[in-house]
Amino acid sequence: MTEFKLPELGENVQAGDVVAVLVAEGDTIEINDPVLELETDKATVEVPSSVSGTVTSIHVKAGDKVEVGQVILTTDNGPAEPQAPAQERTTEVAKAAVPPAKTAGDGVEALAGPPPKGST
Repeated sequence: MTEFKLPELGENVQAGDVVAVLVAEGDTIEINDPVLELETDKATVEVPSSVSGTVTSIHVKAGDKVEVGQVILTTDNGPAEPQAPAQERTTEVAKAAVPPAKTAGDGVEALAGPPPKGST
């Protein structure tokens, strides 16, 4: 669970009124997605998310007065997917990316090309 708190919005802006909540419980959000429309004494702004995940709860509604640092919503990033250890992944990628070396008798001589000029 990750909490998204109202960030600082500008110099001397400590609070604002929620005009609209732009997400709903169950929505999947990404970083920088707009989640809230907020009216301050200077302007009405969309507040972007600094978290990503599935919205599990919203702690404010239109008309609420919110302050910098107040929890706006909570997200669940879901269960972490099990990953193979880094060494195993690196080895698998390396094996797939590098073809086996050619050896004498595999027709390598035919691939060598002509000798440089003046070497014969």
